[in-house]
Amino acid sequence: MRIQIQANYPMTSNSCMKNQIIIILSLLSVSLSSLACDDLGRKILKTFSKKYETDGKVLGGKPIFIGPDAQRKQLSISLQEVVKVKEPTDIQFPPGDSPFLFVLEKAGDLILFDRDKKNKRVLKSFQVITDSEEGLLGFTFHPKYPKEPKVYTHTVISSANRDMTVIAEWEVENPNSFETMALKNERVLLEVEQPYPNHNGGQITFGPDGHLYIGLGDGGWRADPKNNGQNPNTLLGSILRISPVPDPIGKKPYSIPKDNPFIGKQGFLPEIFAYGIRNPWKMSFSPDGRLIAADVGQDAYEEVDIILSGKNYGWNQTEGFHCFTDGCNPSLYQSPFYEYGREEGQSITGGYVYFGTSIPELKGKYVFGDFIQGKIWAVGIPKPGENTKMTETIALGKWNILIPTFGQDSEGEIFVADYQTGTIYKIVKQIP
Repeated sequence: MRIQIQANYPMTSNSCMKNQIIIILSLLSVSLSSLACDDLGRKILKTFSKKYETDGKVLGGKPIFIGPDAQRKQLSISLQEVVKVKEPTDIQFPPGDSPFLFVLEKAGDLILFDRDKKNKRVLKSFQVITDSEEGLLGFTFHPKYPKEPKVYTHTVISSANRDMTVIAEWEVENPNSFETMALKNERVLLEVEQPYPNHNGGQITFGPDGHLYIGLGDGGWRADPKNNGQNPNTLLGSILRISPVPDPIGKKPYSIPKDNPFIGKQGFLPEIFAYGIRNPWKMSFSPDGRLIAADVGQDAYEEVDIILSGKNYGWNQTEGFHCFTDGCNPSLYQSPFYEYGREEGQSITGGYVYFGTSIPELKGKYVFGDFIQGKIWAVGIPKPGENTKMTETIALGKWNILIPTFGQDSEGEIFVADYQTGTIYKIVKQIP
């Protein structure tokens, strides 16, 4: 028997939806009816992890360079273990000089880790649903943290038999104390119903303008059946931009920045900053203030976009630089600056522009990876005001990991997680 598992996305070890991977269930030595959806997903990942290494096998603790990476410029790095958790979905560091590292676990635990003392504990357990790509997905700090001790979360919960994305603000008690820090006084900012349990987006982050940016996927399933990506009258399939300051006139727990692009435009929701997005699982701001989003593709291409105010990024008409829907006109949409196809990977995990000092070769490069293949790359970004297609990629190797998220500390160094083992690593220069 054959089953096609559809939709690609990080964190799908307990999902029945996978990126166009054709699974021959007889190789699992089980029948489809004998496994629940979550169990089948775990069995698939365990049994077929080597299938994803279609062009080679990671040897020991060293990466390999295969496929197109074998012909590219290569940079040797090492992955230095920092801490272990379970099924990580996000890595965040507080602003400024802090010893703390925060890691989200898909099942709902927020882990606090003291890098100096090497201690960790559960800071808070959130009540979330974990079907497919749902769970505890995003976390960020108030720009003035810890002076303004507030954090923000992206969770997916069940409410009145509906799956709901919830963006919430929390007060942080004792933000400088590992032992007594606590989250309290939740204030829900935004709720969005999710039609399907995949393509929920994930990343939330503050921009240099002080506003909160929220990445929401198209609501899920294959080919965006509800056409949310091209419907600016829904929040799905969009990058949102709000201020977490209550609006007393509109009686909302948040306000709309006055320069949002669609304020007062008929058929457009004012929260939308950009739309035509499939699944912006990870996004981040570059040191020069540009928002870079990695949009997870469907059939053929993964893409990286510079998110600009008021732009339509094409989904479900385009995928990467190409038509997804027959007869589309790509010139009508904002194109990405980078893409890769199925010969290289299946599910992009966005990262960060490197501004650290330990690996000078990465300075100013955007570091990202592929969830399924465990490959890490770096690519230049276009000059400000340009959207030049970037093709010169630096290969950092294929590792025996599943990459759900990257992180970046205040010094510009980059971290990467392994979803299988829960290990958080720091990317460092190659250690002999």
